[in-house]
Amino acid sequence: MSEFKLPPSLSVYGNMEIAEDILSRIWGKRGVFTCTVANTRTSTIPGVSDAGDTPELTMFTPAADAEILVSGKTTCMKGIPINPGGIPTPATLTKAALSLSGMPYYIVNGGCEINPYVPYFEVGGSCGEKITSGCSVSNVRESYEKGQILGESLARGSDYVIISESCAGGTTTALAVLMAMGVLRENLVSSSSPNNPRELKSRIVSEALGAAGIEIGSLADDPLRAI
Repeated sequence: MSEFKLPPSLSVYGNMEIAEDILSRIWGKRGVFTCTVANTRTSTIPGVSDAGDTPELTMFTPAADAEILVSGKTTCMKGIPINPGGIPTPATLTKAALSLSGMPYYIVNGGCEINPYVPYFEVGGSCGEKITSGCSVSNVRESYEKGQILGESLARGSDYVIISESCAGGTTTALAVLMAMGVLRENLVSSSSPNNPRELKSRIVSEALGAAGIEIGSLADDPLRAI
């Protein structure tokens, strides 16, 4: 690691050594920011996601977040996404950071039910069904391959790429994929809610794996099938 010193204007939450290692490798270099937005109907299951005032409104959150980042306002819905307690979307903080940094940024449509009213890269995805169906995502290989091409293209003009996402219900779907691959064997994922509904998520994932005929860890060597 170089002799990078954290400026007094910055503070770190978490592991200082890891943070300084990352910052030392990107400090002063050219970066590009991407936000992939997508929907899964898993977010409409009551109690799963706090990324919207109601389960139905979670379907608007990814598109609205993209609009906030690019336009500074929403077009797909009235107002901005909030959680049931009235806390605004974290996209407001991301917008402020992008404005301060002057970093170029791009939206990637990974499969939205409601498309954002801003320019975006299209990778061929579509809105995911509820994972309890056992087969919720289509065009997996196409989206993966096009995403890889896009990443390589963006990397040509930048020293590093920041990858972010907005997908209500994403931690629950991620848990299902990680358990199908055996990366996790229990619920260790986070939540948009301060009260993570771990029991509900675990029950939904168990139902999803059962419907797909998949055991925990049985797809360790086949991540695209797990998705």
